[in-house]
Amino acid sequence: MKLPSDSSLSRKDFLRLTTGILSGLGIPGVTSAADAGRAEPLGEHYLTQGLTAMARAQTWFDAHWGAGILAGYYLCRDHPLDAATVAGIRQQMDTVLKVRAEQFSPMKEGAVEEKHIAEVTEALRPAMQGGLRAHGHAVIFAALATRALRDAPQMARAVITEPLCGLSRQIVKLKPQKPAPGAQGYVGTQAMIEATFDSIARFQSLLGHPEIRRPNFTHMITHTEALMSLEQMGFANLARAGHAGHRAHISAPVPTVPGTAATGDHQRVLESVMNGSFWSDAANKARWQERWNETSNPNGDWIASGHLFKVLYSYHRLMSRVGDPDKVKICTAILLERYLNPAVRGG
Repeated sequence: MKLPSDSSLSRKDFLRLTTGILSGLGIPGVTSAADAGRAEPLGEHYLTQGLTAMARAQTWFDAHWGAGILAGYYLCRDHPLDAATVAGIRQQMDTVLKVRAEQFSPMKEGAVEEKHIAEVTEALRPAMQGGLRAHGHAVIFAALATRALRDAPQMARAVITEPLCGLSRQIVKLKPQKPAPGAQGYVGTQAMIEATFDSIARFQSLLGHPEIRRPNFTHMITHTEALMSLEQMGFANLARAGHAGHRAHISAPVPTVPGTAATGDHQRVLESVMNGSFWSDAANKARWQERWNETSNPNGDWIASGHLFKVLYSYHRLMSRVGDPDKVKICTAILLERYLNPAVRGG
């Protein structure tokens, strides 16, 4: 299957292409555009609340909660999901809003100026220079925030955008992980996406071995999508400036796998999460509402208050650009094992 070039997908073509690939992978939460069971779109108040929570973040890590809400909104808006799936996602988003109510409380009004939107991407460039910082979070946050600001321009107020710029300024202070000597950029965004999926597929031998700590698959995906998104929004040069850091991100070595047989059900597919029953499952909801703990609850609110929304949003956008269904299935299993098996540690 030959895919369109990097930025040639219209929204209509993107939905058609994505629906075809998702349907081919057997995901029940995906409907055709004419399906009566397709969900109504989420309210745009999720955009204003997500941006507000990102702006209220005291540290760059705290921006996850607002970024997760933005990603959940776009996950449901961009893809033809059925009503039960969207209802489950919405319910978990509302839980995040309730549990973290203080961070989502409205900020004071101010003058709306379009120039403030561009300031968010301008502040990003220094955080991309010299290699990879904070698993690509400066790029991830700036791309999501810029997309949301364009869709909710009434939020282009200095009281919102200045703290968003501050997230990148926090991250630039971190020591970068440098790419390997001689590492080159990519010929284009499509090559970057293919490199990401090729890199993750290398870890297939880890499936069923939860005792082996994983590298940061989650942010390899969200970082890749964020660079793609920057290009699609018209920031091609800025996206290319992030290629060196991206090379460093996907270069993690494959750990040694013991000779013991793989254990458990590790053939994870998107059907596992893209359905209403996953989001309404009482055990999942109870686990997600508990604070993350490395020892006893590695799948706590780290997952459903931010990362699960973001990784599903990013992964759905990226896999529509990969023409090899077998590779997509392998990468899906590797990625989702982190989210569905509480014994698996890693990013």
